[in-house]
Amino acid sequence: MANRLVCMCNFVDEAEIQKLLEKGADSTSQIQSLTRAGTSCGRCLPVIDDLVERHLKTKPKPQQGKLRLGF
Repeated sequence: MANRLVCMCNFVDEAEIQKLLEKGADSTSQIQSLTRAGTSCGRCLPVIDDLVERHLKTKPKPQQGKLRLGF
């Protein structure tokens, strides 16, 4: 996949957003705070939302312990 420019106003590319998602960012607002992407004209917000959503769908979920009932 080519590294595309997501936010033209603040020159934020997809690779930068992916790195932040891998480091633990989990929302569009966090990406905005860290990069300023989507804080000027806002046209890239749907793309950022999509990247965050796709990342969260593929992120492994923490395993839950078995529920022990005391009866």
